Amino acid sequence: MLRERGELLEAQVLLRRALALMPSSAELYNNLGAVLHTAECRDDAEVCYRRALELLPGYAEAHYNLGVLLEEAGRNSEALGAFRAAVAAQPRYARALTRIGAILSEQGAAEEALSHFDQAVAVGPKFFDAHYYRGLLLSGLQRHDEALSALEHAHFLRPEGHAVNLAVGNALRDAQRHEEALNAYWRAVELWPGDSGTHEQLNRLAWSTGRSDLYLRSFEYARTRIGLDPGLMLLEAAFHMRRDQYARAEDLLWRARARAPERGDILGMLARAMAWQGKFEEAYAFFEQAVAAEPASIMHRFEFASALLRDQQAGEALQVFEQARAIDPHNQLLLSGLALSYRELGDSRYQSLVDHSRYVKIYDIKPPSGFADARAFNEALAQELDSLHTTRVEPIDQTLRGGTQTAGNLFAVADTPLIREVRDAIREAVADYARDLPPDALHPMSQRRVGLEQFDFSGSWSCRLRSQGFHTNHVHPMGWISSAYYVRLPEGIDDASHRQGWLKFGESNMALNERDRPDSFVQPEVGRLVLFPSFYWHGTMPFNDSHDRLSIAFDVVPTAGSGPGGGNASA
Repeated sequence: MLRERGELLEAQVLLRRALALMPSSAELYNNLGAVLHTAECRDDAEVCYRRALELLPGYAEAHYNLGVLLEEAGRNSEALGAFRAAVAAQPRYARALTRIGAILSEQGAAEEALSHFDQAVAVGPKFFDAHYYRGLLLSGLQRHDEALSALEHAHFLRPEGHAVNLAVGNALRDAQRHEEALNAYWRAVELWPGDSGTHEQLNRLAWSTGRSDLYLRSFEYARTRIGLDPGLMLLEAAFHMRRDQYARAEDLLWRARARAPERGDILGMLARAMAWQGKFEEAYAFFEQAVAAEPASIMHRFEFASALLRDQQAGEALQVFEQARAIDPHNQLLLSGLALSYRELGDSRYQSLVDHSRYVKIYDIKPPSGFADARAFNEALAQELDSLHTTRVEPIDQTLRGGTQTAGNLFAVADTPLIREVRDAIREAVADYARDLPPDALHPMSQRRVGLEQFDFSGSWSCRLRSQGFHTNHVHPMGWISSAYYVRLPEGIDDASHRQGWLKFGESNMALNERDRPDSFVQPEVGRLVLFPSFYWHGTMPFNDSHDRLSIAFDVVPTAGSGPGGGNASA
């Protein structure tokens, strides 16, 4: 009773007095461990739980409590053993079964995890956690109907739970039930108006589904409920920044800074908003404060150096990029900035770093058996991809303009025969690209050269551009090798004089000067795959045609253990 009232010292005193009278009581040691655990005396709590188990090895509750403590400490392998011991002692222990499932799910053992969640639901049909975690796993497996059923059961058990409302929203979004997802997100905002993650998901979906009446309204609602929250103002400013609304972002960020003057993320974004409006000298002071507040942040340093580039201070920019690369040598953003600095300074290192003839490669993917030619295969593939383009406009934070992009990791989410065929063919081409990288110890691509089974897709998606659509110039922060595979193309794509819809390389998004122009182009063709370094600046030319432009893109990184590791919408 004292523990439940928060009077933890008094509870400890009573339990220690009881243990003096009954030193062989496993139950008293377990209870003392629980009080110490609540008081965050974790080492002492672990000693008590283990003493309880010495006295009573089959004590399920002590095994479970020890497992919870170990899991909180990040000792998941030990925690899993403790939870399994709890179930061995008490097979119908729903809480322990659920924790086993949760740890296995984190470890990627999805089927074994699901088996434990199923058992937990069977023995504890009213246990919220069992339904909730089961729903999250099923959602991750793209088993949408089952996921929604589990999460709706959890919601029935705890209708006022913010997390379950957010999870229901995510599951409905993944099932392409967008209006229902927006309603679930809004319920989650009402339950917890200060949660930035819910605002992020709600406004992303509102934007991509064309719900301008709902877009950004959650921030106004939150202000009426909890006042001016610095984190929410930062997030709202980020949405404005994504659409180049820098003055509106700056206004929000000044107010956020007044309430949280030491937050590096607010200082950094304020500096970015000012720099993009040409207020360079004011911005530099805030960049320096942001770096001092968060010295490990690569983004602050990248944006600082990028502002120096736009302010025609390429030498100073190069110094900042190089300082940042000492922290993260394979960061794709920093490599892209380094290349621009070399070019602005006339440094010969630019030609060796950005050698399009050497590092941009074209592969014409052969159609699988059963298809007459590449066009027939890609026409069938296009039908599958079309069914996945369910939004009305592009994602708010991507480079695509005038079109749509599929959600999630395409190669994992859309596990269909045709997408598997193209994925496997692409994997062979990537292996060839990686194997044939020049043996240049100084080049960042060759430094991470790997073999056939030593890379994986860090992201994959499909882009569909309408007439006048294009990709802004960008790089891929989450990649090593990036790509464009062409599935369907507009009719005027083969006109070399206008290059409508063509892929271009070399031009940044900073509008630096006359040197900041494309210096190479690739003509798309149906069935063609283009591979290139993720840090290469690239974009696409707009096109004017009644037909759309459908492509697949992905990023590849070396797998863990194969060398140093690193989505963005691609051309």
